[in-house]
Amino acid sequence: MTEEVNHAREQAQAQLDSIRTLVAALDVDYDRLSELREDRTNHVHSIEGPPEMDTPAQWAIDNPDDAAELAALEATAGDCETQDDARQHIHEDPLSVQVRSTWTNVGDKMEASEFEILLCTGGPAVRIIGELDRYNEPARAWIEYQDWGTPWTEFFGDHDRDALLAYARTFYFG
Repeated sequence: MTEEVNHAREQAQAQLDSIRTLVAALDVDYDRLSELREDRTNHVHSIEGPPEMDTPAQWAIDNPDDAAELAALEATAGDCETQDDARQHIHEDPLSVQVRSTWTNVGDKMEASEFEILLCTGGPAVRIIGELDRYNEPARAWIEYQDWGTPWTEFFGDHDRDALLAYARTFYFG
């Protein structure tokens, strides 16, 4: 018996993994990253001796803890150099970001109460749905997916609501 593959669910997991990566880059200590890079550069240019000693590899040998920290920070930051770069990557990620309001009396000002961040469309499609608090900040968020001819279904897999909220909170919903 073969197990049916749910491509929409797999796409939801892939989108969540991508969100985690983007949010992790947002949380990098870019000051520390810059400090370690500068320390490595200064160390390399300050060595007096044979040319083979004047390398980043030698700095890593001389400073193993700093080298490990630098490698971890660089891996998490990816191609981002600042928190603004990471935020920009998040803002370029979705296809659309929309809000809608709740029932409002005629004549009253309509205010956003829910949001949708559309990540991909077609078969499959994935979106983040959430609720806004009274300050127009995301208060709850979850992922939904669908495929051709199927309804939107909440993704209950390897879920990380904190990452979803951090991702959603980079957008302005006011």
